[in-house]
Amino acid sequence: MKRKNIPVVAVCILLSSICHGQSTAWEAKPVIHNAPAEFSKESAVILLDERVHEYKTNDKKELYIQVNSHRLVKVMDDKGVEMFNRVYIPYGINTEVFDLKARTIQPDGKVVDLPSEKILDVEEEGKRYKKFALEGVEKNSEIEYSYKLVKAANFFGLEIFQYSSVPFHKVSFELFAPEHLLFSVKGSSGFTVDKDVVENAKRVIRVKGGNLPGLEEEKYGEAGPYAANIQYKLSYNLSRDKDVRLFTWNELAKRIYSNYTTFTEKELKAAGDFIKKAGISQSASEEKKIIALEDYIKQNINSDKDASGEDADKIEKLVKTKVASETGIISLFLACFEKLGINYQLVYPGKRDELPLEEEFENYRLTEDFIFYFPGTGNFVAPVASAMRYPFIPPYWAGTKGLFLKGTTIGTLKTAIASFDSIPMMAYEKNGTNMEVSLKMNSGMDQVLLHSKQILMGYSAMPYRPAFNLLPKDKLEDFTKDVVKSISKSDNITNIKTENTGYIESNTGKPLIIEADIESPELIEKAGNRYLLKIGDVIGPQEEMYQEKPRKLPVIIQYPHMLDREITFTIPDGYEIKNLSDINITVTDGPQTMGFISSYTLNGNELKILVHEFYKVTSYPHSMFEEFRKVINASADFNKVVLILVKK
Repeated sequence: MKRKNIPVVAVCILLSSICHGQSTAWEAKPVIHNAPAEFSKESAVILLDERVHEYKTNDKKELYIQVNSHRLVKVMDDKGVEMFNRVYIPYGINTEVFDLKARTIQPDGKVVDLPSEKILDVEEEGKRYKKFALEGVEKNSEIEYSYKLVKAANFFGLEIFQYSSVPFHKVSFELFAPEHLLFSVKGSSGFTVDKDVVENAKRVIRVKGGNLPGLEEEKYGEAGPYAANIQYKLSYNLSRDKDVRLFTWNELAKRIYSNYTTFTEKELKAAGDFIKKAGISQSASEEKKIIALEDYIKQNINSDKDASGEDADKIEKLVKTKVASETGIISLFLACFEKLGINYQLVYPGKRDELPLEEEFENYRLTEDFIFYFPGTGNFVAPVASAMRYPFIPPYWAGTKGLFLKGTTIGTLKTAIASFDSIPMMAYEKNGTNMEVSLKMNSGMDQVLLHSKQILMGYSAMPYRPAFNLLPKDKLEDFTKDVVKSISKSDNITNIKTENTGYIESNTGKPLIIEADIESPELIEKAGNRYLLKIGDVIGPQEEMYQEKPRKLPVIIQYPHMLDREITFTIPDGYEIKNLSDINITVTDGPQTMGFISSYTLNGNELKILVHEFYKVTSYPHSMFEEFRKVINASADFNKVVLILVKK
């Protein structure tokens, strides 16, 4: 490819050129271990996880990495057995796995080795694995396996631990490199990083840690940013210039900016022709140019992350084929920006659901996705997010710190400098799941007649827009009915109307509106001489949060948002409601960053209920979890409200 996000040294690896190098312990006569006391009630515990990364050279003096991995797991109950009696070892393209061995050590000390013919090569969901099923696994037995792999050399590493509910007892990591290469290594979660030493002309850095509890997924929690990890990057080449730090953020900015903003005359001409077809006026405002260009590209060019070759990468090719790689899409945008005179910056976003980018530790492994920033408008575009439109980007990429590549010119040289800056999140008022519903009883008092209007704003509308733009008409009708049905539990839906269903309408802030008439016998129930109106069901199903185990993760939500519902019920003549006070629910936190407030007014026989639910920020610390849980559960409490109608 012409342009690449991460500069790596790619080499061809031949197994015949590999020597064995560093190895991890594999006892000839293993003994069974007791589970560590702090993890004795777990289903399984990883007693030992050893990983070694070694930079080596083959016969052609080409650099590659050999990884040695060794793991020992104790399973304590049936759930643990189920978790580990099948093992998957992932490996990537241009990677070879060898010396794979595995065994079961039963509670009485008997060893059951895995036959090599039982190791399978599988591909699932586009990823490659070595897969094997162990025999003789039972409660209180141990599973041990080790393997080596070789892969193309790059100078950035990331090892993740604490990625499941299973705890780690002992962890070790070793990095071996040629003596003249000096790496920076950092660990989280109490890992101890030893000072590098030189052993047998190899520079060695060792990291140790352990007693890591499992990190389970929790509702409104993201484990990714908090997972124990070890990262490394090459910082100095002592054989060249020991005072020049390598692979800085500024160096990345220069390389990426040069790669992506250097265009041939053919490419610029193709971009110019593309703009003419799009009908974008040079005299339009910058914001209107951005909006029109993004929509035209995303409506007319199919982005395929697996596409490769010149047709998918080169602008003059992809505008004809209408299929582009992610690199090609980014290139097309930037060439068009150049032709339209749009001032932009390339940005690597941080991600709230993954490990963050760090200004002081330049791990290029964490720079994967691009967004564009426009200083003139203060907003962003996500070029390969086909269902999103300016100014919205994937919500987990907002509310973060990002790496901004700011273009500049030195003489005749176009280059860029790197700086970290905030990627703001849209205000909560711009993201709404709002509703206006009017209800009345039919003459027979056995049906509730509703007129429903759902008003979806900002991020809240985005999950629905692809359906309105991609589904065939017959499927779209079913989809729309399902959306309406969520507030009535009835299939008797008529007069469906929709407004502002297009992608581009999100640019202008126009809400997606879904409106319909509904007849619902499910919302009314007769009990003797009373009628029970399930008014709480009108806001749709609500989640209820229970917390049986102590909360470990802080609260993270996709985006700040509000849910405003206006419900108007016409009380039948001759009837009154006995329990109006059940409607009143107020739960908020101290600083008013989140809350659920429902109230009512009664004017004659017209009952108006207002519900205001809001979450103004994207995260809440662990100390506020209980307050958050109460707000979430308040909506579930309203969901259960049933009004009692009796004759006056």
